[in-house]
Amino acid sequence: MKNFDFKEIIDDKYFDPSSLCKDVPFTQASFYGDWQKSLGRKVRIFLAYEEEKVVAYFQIIKYPLLLGKSYLYIPYGPVTQDISSEFLISLKKELKEIAKKEKAVFVRLDFTPVISEEKLSKVFTKAPLYTYHSAYFQPREEWFLPLNKTEDEILMDMHEKTRYSIRLAEKKEITSEIITKDFGEYLDIFYELMDITAKRNGFNLHPKKYYENIFKNLSEENSYLAITKFGEKVLAIDLVIIFSGIANYVFGGSSTEERNRMPTYLAQWKAICYAKQLNCNYYNFGGIATENNIYKGWDGLTTFKMKFGGKKVEHSDFFDLVVNPFWYYLYNFRKYIKKYI
Repeated sequence: MKNFDFKEIIDDKYFDPSSLCKDVPFTQASFYGDWQKSLGRKVRIFLAYEEEKVVAYFQIIKYPLLLGKSYLYIPYGPVTQDISSEFLISLKKELKEIAKKEKAVFVRLDFTPVISEEKLSKVFTKAPLYTYHSAYFQPREEWFLPLNKTEDEILMDMHEKTRYSIRLAEKKEITSEIITKDFGEYLDIFYELMDITAKRNGFNLHPKKYYENIFKNLSEENSYLAITKFGEKVLAIDLVIIFSGIANYVFGGSSTEERNRMPTYLAQWKAICYAKQLNCNYYNFGGIATENNIYKGWDGLTTFKMKFGGKKVEHSDFFDLVVNPFWYYLYNFRKYIKKYI
């Protein structure tokens, strides 16, 4: 019989989920927790031990609900090497105690690496599909471009129209630049382009304060901006975060001006090339539309990403630990109404 101990830590230098497995999403990095704290959200980090060996890391973020209620979310976590029933049962017991202290309605998990639905459903409650869509929850599928080929090989594997658009941008005098310092100088234009993009594509932004805090905490070691211009006019900016050997395209914004010059294609290509220079294993384009149409309005963006070449990466389904069944029912009912009625 395995015995597990769970320990909350304050010093994040001991929080290293990438030591357990490769390709850990950056949402389980301590700097992501710092971003959440900047919005006033409570963040707690834990290690799980079997005897003296660390078998899991997880970062919990507390989100508000109506009427003073809340829920806890572990984005792309826990990160664990142990998928035994004993561990899952021990984890459930620990999370239930944490949730009670936080007065949370439920805890949402989506494990890294993926654990089978059959195994998880014996311990946790599978979340209804209509509750998946939220700015706070991570996408179920992402698009990854492996970087183990030469630049020429990556170009040749792209859709021909994407390859053509990159070359066209260069011919039409679009210039590019990689920014690795003084990020704050680009915050205002970045947010302006993000706002334009959000209105054009029908999605909502976080408050500017959120992006401001991110820019304050960017460093040359884990981030860069890919910028394209026509003359002195900035037309596109992509923010890329590096963690666990993955260059993650996190946010991007582009102008409505000069779109025929294809600045967004060149910005992505330069971001990919720089990720290769940094010896990253993958370039992660981020979330894509799923076959069950969870994410409405993502079809055009998904097509854009896929045409750069690469592969789909699937994450675990959402599973919940229900602490307050009545309020959990009301939460799900509200989600159902918003989606279908």
